[in-house]
Amino acid sequence: MIGRMAVFILRAFFSIAGLAASAAGASAQDVTACAIVTGDVAQKFVGGPLDVKEQAKVPIDNAPGAYNSVCTYIARGLAVDKALTAPRLLDLTLHFLDTPEAMAKIYENSVINYSQVVNIPDERFKNPTVNFLPGFGDKAFVFEAVTDPQSNFKSALIVFYKGRIGGSIAAWQRPEPSAETTKAVLKYILSRLP
Repeated sequence: MIGRMAVFILRAFFSIAGLAASAAGASAQDVTACAIVTGDVAQKFVGGPLDVKEQAKVPIDNAPGAYNSVCTYIARGLAVDKALTAPRLLDLTLHFLDTPEAMAKIYENSVINYSQVVNIPDERFKNPTVNFLPGFGDKAFVFEAVTDPQSNFKSALIVFYKGRIGGSIAAWQRPEPSAETTKAVLKYILSRLP
């Protein structure tokens, strides 16, 4: 949720690449983002109270069995479109494909796209950076930028994949550093993926 443009870029690449994916394994069919990070778990990471917005299983066109799952926890009473200035947020998007190779290709395309975002002036992102994160799934990187000019708070979005499942996570409880909170949530998520 580090900026709607960046998130839309990532989701578009997952959807386009998903066209080549075929049926996902049956064991992952019951997994959703909100089932992995429940409301109680989200509050442990970012505090509460929180409201939730969920898109449990959104099928990927022309890819039977493949789907996306989105779960956003935001400070109670705030709209999701105000996430960049929210005092508390946990936004998780997961993409379930049928092969690690398809997921790896999507990840590599997202690296290219986020690197381009860093180099394109955008008033929503001040001092954006992309840095690789070893030890988080098969591969991961963090996109960081100041997204709230009033407080100068730096938000973080980690893009990752593990096998045939990938996605993005952003989490914070201001004034705590977003990158550290997001890494802690990602460790939790990775330990629960099939």
